[in-house]
Amino acid sequence: MMKRYSLLYESSIYDYLVWEPTGKLKYIADELDKIPNNNNVLYRGMSEKEYNVLKKYGKVTSKGKGNTRNIVGSYLASDFKLAARFALVNYRDKGEGIIVVVDKNKLPDLKNVDPGNYVTSYIPIEAVNQTIDLKKL
Repeated sequence: MMKRYSLLYESSIYDYLVWEPTGKLKYIADELDKIPNNNNVLYRGMSEKEYNVLKKYGKVTSKGKGNTRNIVGSYLASDFKLAARFALVNYRDKGEGIIVVVDKNKLPDLKNVDPGNYVTSYIPIEAVNQTIDLKKL
């Protein structure tokens, strides 16, 4: 029987990257790599613009540009390093990136769509326990 390989819960953020960070990006990746997973929460990597919408309106819904299979809503990951990858790519491309740590019990209509991947119609501000701003690392 062939072994199934899954990236879910890999030990390093580098396992999720298809490029090698250098300079400040490497420093940020190394700092993110030190943060352990917490099974009681979910994570989302987002742009500063998306985070500002969350703060201003008290909730945010992803535009869904990267969503697969026409799934509408905001994706969240149970693996910190998977979500951190999205924030790191945004930091690489635009100089900013945020990771939100979210209480999954406070998310409306949360659905598990793939192993480790969840979707909700929106993320309310009261579900956010913590933010990690990559510019501050």
